[in-house]
Amino acid sequence: MKFDTIIRSFLIAVLISLLALLLESAYYGLRTATYSITGPFVSAVINSPLNMTVLAAIFVFTFVIVLNTLVKKERA
Repeated sequence: MKFDTIIRSFLIAVLISLLALLLESAYYGLRTATYSITGPFVSAVINSPLNMTVLAAIFVFTFVIVLNTLVKKERA
């Protein structure tokens, strides 16, 4: 397994986690009729341990899936 593959997997997992974070923030903002991305992000996403656990799980699962996919492509 190359270092380049690990870096690419990490970056893809970070981008997907950020997308999940933005979607969660947007959903929270629409649900409470607050049309600001930063307000829900600061108040709900960061302060909730459940939300942080879900985002961490998304990151770990995405990292593992992407890493396995890239390693299979390198072998082929």
